[in-house]
Amino acid sequence: MDGLMNQMVKWRTYLSATAVVVFLAALGLMLVLSVSQARAELGFLGLEVQGINPKLAKVLDKGWSAGVLVKDVAVGEAGALAGFRRGDLIIKFARSRVRSFDDLLQSVVKTKPHNKIAVEVIRDGRTKILMLKLGKRPASWKVQKAAFHNYSDIGFTVVAINAKVKKRFSLPWGSVGLVVTLVDPKSGKVATGLNAGDIIVQANLKDVWHPDHLTRIIFEARNRKKSSILILIQSAKGFRYSLLPINKKK
Repeated sequence: MDGLMNQMVKWRTYLSATAVVVFLAALGLMLVLSVSQARAELGFLGLEVQGINPKLAKVLDKGWSAGVLVKDVAVGEAGALAGFRRGDLIIKFARSRVRSFDDLLQSVVKTKPHNKIAVEVIRDGRTKILMLKLGKRPASWKVQKAAFHNYSDIGFTVVAINAKVKKRFSLPWGSVGLVVTLVDPKSGKVATGLNAGDIIVQANLKDVWHPDHLTRIIFEARNRKKSSILILIQSAKGFRYSLLPINKKK
């Protein structure tokens, strides 16, 4: 009996040690993956682009048969700071020829954030060199969770913009901020003209892309005895500033 008990103790010790080794191995693997993912972060252009196909080239009739067209430029990001404009045709990126979207993507992958490189574009029929310093993807562009908040004491609900929200509301490329999902029609306190589907981009001149940001600004304004905050609204009609009353309903 004593021999059997000793054998069981040995097995328990062995299994415990094995479990620790497995746990440490798994933890080590997680750390390696995390480091690899951090190192793999790509430079951020802040450009929406489109490759040229034969039909587009024929319509343009400018002798362009290859390259990548700039469709949109994100305000304040790397592309805008470098001077890119809609309609620029990217033909060379860091000395590498750009014939297609895949060519551009491969060149960007090879370039680390904060590196400054020359990009050759055709604008108004002339070649132009733009010096581009790649940035990192802003936090407002990396929202994963569609966090929402109901401001019942004011009369509206917002949700953070992630890929699913962008698709659901058919939001254009580059949309960042908080989408208004519901406005209480009985509330007379909501900002003038604020409608479901509008995007709150700023509050008191500060960018907001998570409900916590807006909540904090409202809280701080109330502490300063303010009755309203200034919000920047993006809608189908464009951008406009409006006052948002923040006094609680009685």
